[in-house]
Amino acid sequence: MLFSIFPGIFGQEIPALEIQPHGQELSRVQGDSMALTCKLKSGDANQISQLEWIDARDQVIRNTDMRQGIYVQQLQDENGIMLIFAKLRKDMEGSYTCRGNYAKTEQLIATVTLMIIMDITWTNVPPEQFPIIGTSHQLKCEVKGDPYPIIDWLREGQRLTLDSNSRYVLETDGLRINNVQESDDGQYTCRALVPATGKVDERVIRVEVLIPPKMEPIAPVQIVEGEQARIECKASSKPPSSYTWIREDTREDLSIKDRFTVDARTGILSVSRVESADDSTYKCVAKNPAGRAEQLVNITVLAKPKIYELLNITAPIGQETQLICKASGRPAPYITFRKLNRQDKFTLGVQPDDAKVELENERFEKKGETFAKLIIRRLVREDDGLYECIAENHVETAYKNGHITVEFPPTFERTRDYPPVWTWADKPGNLTCIAESIPNATIVWKFNNIELDNSRENMRIIGKGPISNLLVTPFNNPVFYGRYECIASNKLGTASTFLELRQAKVPGSVQQVTIEAVTATTIKFNIVGPADQTGLPLRTFVSRFILDGMPWDAAWNITWSVNAPYIIEGLTPQRTYDFRFAATNDVGMGGFGGGNQRYTMPTRSVPTEPKILVPQENAGLRDILVNSPYADHYELRWKVPHDNGDPIDHYVIRYCVTEFRDGKWFDSASECSSEINVSFQHQSYDLDHLIPDTTYKLELRAHNPIGLSSPAEIRIKTARGLDTAIPSNDGPALSSGLILGIVIACVVVVLILVDIACFCVNRTGILAFCCDCAKSKRVDEEESKLGRGEREP
Repeated sequence: MLFSIFPGIFGQEIPALEIQPHGQELSRVQGDSMALTCKLKSGDANQISQLEWIDARDQVIRNTDMRQGIYVQQLQDENGIMLIFAKLRKDMEGSYTCRGNYAKTEQLIATVTLMIIMDITWTNVPPEQFPIIGTSHQLKCEVKGDPYPIIDWLREGQRLTLDSNSRYVLETDGLRINNVQESDDGQYTCRALVPATGKVDERVIRVEVLIPPKMEPIAPVQIVEGEQARIECKASSKPPSSYTWIREDTREDLSIKDRFTVDARTGILSVSRVESADDSTYKCVAKNPAGRAEQLVNITVLAKPKIYELLNITAPIGQETQLICKASGRPAPYITFRKLNRQDKFTLGVQPDDAKVELENERFEKKGETFAKLIIRRLVREDDGLYECIAENHVETAYKNGHITVEFPPTFERTRDYPPVWTWADKPGNLTCIAESIPNATIVWKFNNIELDNSRENMRIIGKGPISNLLVTPFNNPVFYGRYECIASNKLGTASTFLELRQAKVPGSVQQVTIEAVTATTIKFNIVGPADQTGLPLRTFVSRFILDGMPWDAAWNITWSVNAPYIIEGLTPQRTYDFRFAATNDVGMGGFGGGNQRYTMPTRSVPTEPKILVPQENAGLRDILVNSPYADHYELRWKVPHDNGDPIDHYVIRYCVTEFRDGKWFDSASECSSEINVSFQHQSYDLDHLIPDTTYKLELRAHNPIGLSSPAEIRIKTARGLDTAIPSNDGPALSSGLILGIVIACVVVVLILVDIACFCVNRTGILAFCCDCAKSKRVDEEESKLGRGEREP
């Protein structure tokens, strides 16, 4: 009962109403929309009732006042009331009161005063204004507002100084500029400020001073007959000028004449097709509101060079020839030549680097023609080829290609050193003869001074020149091996060359074979090929091998490509083998040589050390430290090693925390895992439950019934883990002992289920290890009684 009578004394909040937005006085712009919200600020929300709004005339505002632009609306939770102004007007100024009954015994009241202001209004501010140079001009800027704003001016962002010495005068409706100069051009800002409200607004005015046209000189113009032409006329002015073009001798306005187009905005005169009659004097006129200007220009019509004659020529080697080129143009062009396989052009007169070549030019300026001769004395084969005639004047350059063909007798310069052709048995040998000559040569074949034709059963001639192929099938008859003569002839002479057909044989015996590496079941050889090569490349090496005491007709064969690893696998430990070696080429296999190799394989032993696979960037490093992409696990992958006579039955993995101190690695014996057994069927294992940002040493061993291999080692570093926040719990907490017991029980159950799943799917885990150990024990006991069996390859 005391808490309800003295709520403030006993720590309870006093009930009160709250109006939002906050503030005793609120200023708003005329024309805006607005809402005032009244709610219980403190106290029991269920105790407030009969909330209502009272206007400045002490009248209750109803929902029916909506047509007057002001009305009330209950909030959704019915514990507040909102007063809405659809559009603020000046007559809405005054105090507004929100009242309501609390606990049906106490009336709560909250009041706010609303002030309506008239925003800054711009009535006449043209954004672009154009004073004329040398005049007095007023920049217009008319503004309204309640309260009325203060006006000031800025130019290019800097406030203008308005004093008696300034050309700027502040007026009621703008800013006057006396004696306008071109420097007055720029950006002006008219800024309005209402100190009572702090409202600032501004308008930017771009001022461009009008300047009469000033023409740029136009240089004499040369335009090309038959082409399009553009002549540009430029005038500086503000605003930009409009242009007209007039032909002086006829006083014609070119904007209405055929083939001519005038761009009045840019001053460009365009001619769609130039004619010789267009040679004349023309006038460009530029006008704007500030004045006009004129400029004369002389136009001269030119003609591009055109090559109208260039004939190909053919001449025998050692004689003189002339390449003639004729061209027209205005002015008459200069003509030269260039051989297309050379960069430099020929020059007038005798060439300084080749006295047998001379260039002549004869020009006829009135006709606009030029005749040129390229004289070449004592032709050689290098003079053959394409020549480019180049005709040029200061208008353009014309090009045309002609050809000088130098005739010469047959030659075999490119094919003289062809290697011998190898063949054997009934395999045809292809002898190819290529004769170079102009005109093309005719080819005949001879063997032992006897001319050949297609009447022979084992010989066939394909092509009579300049390319001819002779196909010879020797049929193992040595009489058909030897030198064949190819004879080429044309009107200028005859030449011959010899091509040799040789008999290919199987390779000789292998020179030497040495043993490079041995395991209990594999052996790797080094093989040195035959010393006598028959001209054909070696294709493969072949090995035949037998167990001691076996006949050679029961031997095993293995074939290797040349330069491949020469390895034989699947051999039986502690057994003696004999090996023979031979080489092959396209003809066949040579005899066995290199010395017969006899070798007794080593006894069965533990597997060789596995090779752990690491990322490419770590390959070849001596001390490998691999960065794991994961914070809590790492996939260990490896290559299956040699089992050395007994099959690998499982792998053993062990890992320890390690760190690098004082230039050395130190392994923590107390932070090592127990040994993990992995089935021989796998070549990878996912190590989980690792600690983030920690370095581990991993050891991998392969196991067979004889024992464990030496360990393969790498070091890895796990990625940095993400910190996770522990959520707070305000409820009753379990005891630490109970939590620990629950966690241990869950872990044990999960491990048992995982181990059973691994045993059923992959034959891995603790259960699989126990089964494998029991099986291994039984096998060892049986073999100790009966002796180990030997495996044949």
